[in-house]
Amino acid sequence: MLNLNDREWRPFFLTELFPQIQRGKRLKTEDHIPGKTPYVSSSALNNGVDNFISNTEKVRIFSDCISLANSGSVGSSFYEPFSFVASDHITHLKNEKYNKYHYLFIASILNRLSQKYNFNREINDNRISREKIMLPVDVAGNLDLDFMEQYIKERERQLIQKYKGFIGENIQSRGVLTDLKSVKWKAFYINEIFSISAGKRLTKADMDNGQIPFIGATDSNNGITNWVATHNSSFDKNVLGVNYNGSVVENFYHPYGCIFSDDVKRLHLREHADNKYILLFFKTVILQQKVKYTYGYKFNGQRMERQKILLPINEKGRPDYEFMEQHGKQIMLQKYQQYLNYISARTW
Repeated sequence: MLNLNDREWRPFFLTELFPQIQRGKRLKTEDHIPGKTPYVSSSALNNGVDNFISNTEKVRIFSDCISLANSGSVGSSFYEPFSFVASDHITHLKNEKYNKYHYLFIASILNRLSQKYNFNREINDNRISREKIMLPVDVAGNLDLDFMEQYIKERERQLIQKYKGFIGENIQSRGVLTDLKSVKWKAFYINEIFSISAGKRLTKADMDNGQIPFIGATDSNNGITNWVATHNSSFDKNVLGVNYNGSVVENFYHPYGCIFSDDVKRLHLREHADNKYILLFFKTVILQQKVKYTYGYKFNGQRMERQKILLPINEKGRPDYEFMEQHGKQIMLQKYQQYLNYISARTW
């Protein structure tokens, strides 16, 4: 196994490593045109992708490079294998000689810049030109690209083998396929099925950085908008979080402990123990109501309670939780099988 301590390291200027260094271009949120091209900004989440747009004029489009956040989540670095529109809050770093593995290695080193810079000390162009990072070198003192590539490939193989084992175990533990058309359905008020609890307001000024997921009214990253050290009365887990504001009606299952903003409601089942597969089934059912609500017509607590959803029922006319659980497991089974087929077909 390759070891980082087996190599000599020396400092390199970023300008030595990357012949192409250019900041993105300002694009106001109101000027975003919905589309399929990732818009990368200064986020530490989701590979920096903040939106998907179709703008082609007065923008800067990069690909196969590293994105470095200049402000916001300063220092956050990602390898971007796809074409993307860059905001003015990030800088793209590119070297035509580097491949995916070189970029991934260097990006992991660049992420340490977040310890040096912050919101009040951004990474401007002048600082980038003077910035150095430590990288492994060969016996001649040159950048050891081969070691960097082999090191990342080795870690990738380890993760893939671990994941294949996980998938294999889960595939063996699932039942038979179920059919949504094989059962009867009936409408229920959400309030009949769930107890609904509020989140709690927490301003950015009151947030302390930590390891607790903070759930906001977003439609991505499983609702996580920040990581905090704050505990409050909204702390919950094994729960369905439903947005009544922001990205209205979007909802996510949270098996981990987390706290919720006041824009998100927490839902727990009344008549059945909360269960991963059942709550994921409800996630999809509730999401069908998204077309009814908007930012101007919020999915507030009162409307949420009186919203009807269609559910499969048992012979007693009550929600068939067993069916929901089995169906959820089968959906997961299909995904696991797809992932297993994909990674098994690759040559490592």
